[in-house]
Amino acid sequence: MPVPAVKDDEVLIRVKAAGVDPGAFHRMAGTPYLVRLMGFGFTRPNQPVAGGDVAGVVEKIGANVTRLKVGDEVFGAAEGSFAEFVVAKEGMLARKPANVSWEQAAAVPTSAVTALRGVKVAGPAKKALVIGAAGGVGTFLVQLHEGEVTAVCSGGKADLVRGIGAAHVVDYTKDDLGTGRYDVVYDTYGNRDLKVLRRRLTPNGTLVLLGGRPTGRFVGIGRTVRALLLGPFVRHQIKALFVFPTTQEFDDLGERLANGTLVPVLDRTFPLSEAKQAIDHVMAGRAKGKSVITL
Repeated sequence: MPVPAVKDDEVLIRVKAAGVDPGAFHRMAGTPYLVRLMGFGFTRPNQPVAGGDVAGVVEKIGANVTRLKVGDEVFGAAEGSFAEFVVAKEGMLARKPANVSWEQAAAVPTSAVTALRGVKVAGPAKKALVIGAAGGVGTFLVQLHEGEVTAVCSGGKADLVRGIGAAHVVDYTKDDLGTGRYDVVYDTYGNRDLKVLRRRLTPNGTLVLLGGRPTGRFVGIGRTVRALLLGPFVRHQIKALFVFPTTQEFDDLGERLANGTLVPVLDRTFPLSEAKQAIDHVMAGRAKGKSVITL
């Protein structure tokens, strides 16, 4: 394919690494079908190249770009990042800290912004339960939440989540969500009934739904819709997040990466030629942290 053209508010990036998340599959496959109605293409993908997270070097800038210059090392959001070159809006990029690898930087954008937004919604210094704590969003939640964290994951991932700050671990293969009560429950996986999740909350607790795996071929977010409808009628706060990153959030994450308070957990890296295998790996739920494509 030709190198993408650069508009006035865009930059051209030579890709060094690209993060892999379930969105890459859903946007390319067009399932659930709601994805097609959201503007990603009805009969075929509007963007023929997969990938949405990027880390790389600025090769060219548009006429109206002022924050970045050629040669800057950046990370952020860019549709079509599974390629040697990709274009991105200037406002969707931040400078990569020198102490962070390309792979670590590429792991950050979608997952870390989602976690950061979830923590802001929940509020600081609360006792939290993180479901899916060893996954892409979950590993960032464990680090970003300011209060005590109990991590829900399989027993084989217990050491990983303890190593990034979890105070307690619940092995869902033996005890599902345990018996404790929490000020906030973060659910990154999406396969449990709302009643089950609310039982783990204190009377005035907050349930934060962060993505998860869509169910069904048509809408895929039925549980999220039910949660929003239920919210006004219960004491619990129920928040369902649909995250669109901002420049400020990328800059915030860049500062945390630079000072070492946020460390991306990498699972596997794949060459660009194995992009399909990378997506299959993530969709199978086998990843510990984030998987990344390298060039």
